[in-house]
Amino acid sequence: MKNEQLIIDLIHQDLKHSQLLYGLESIGLDGLSTHHLAILEIIYQLMNIPKEKINDYLAETYASFMNRSIDYKITPDGQSLKPLAKECYCRLKYLIDL
Repeated sequence: MKNEQLIIDLIHQDLKHSQLLYGLESIGLDGLSTHHLAILEIIYQLMNIPKEKINDYLAETYASFMNRSIDYKITPDGQSLKPLAKECYCRLKYLIDL
C-alpha cells in the first residue's frame, strides 16, 4: 500500500496519545471522551476503504489496540509502541481484505 508507513506513523502517534489519555483516566481525570483525535477516520481515507467495508468491528479492533498501549513502557519517543502500531496496521489490512 502506498501510504503504509504514513498510516503506521499515524497509528503510532494515536497509541502515544492513548497512553496519555488512559494514564489520565487512571488518576481520575476524564480524557478519553473529551480528547479523542478521530485518527481512525483519517486512516480509513488513507487506506481507501469503501464506505460499505467500514464497520463497528474495524473500530472495535482499532480501539482494542489503543487500549493495549497502556501495557507498553512510556518513553519520550514512543519507541516501545512501534511494533504495536505495525501489528495494528496489519490487522486492519487483513480485516479489510477479507
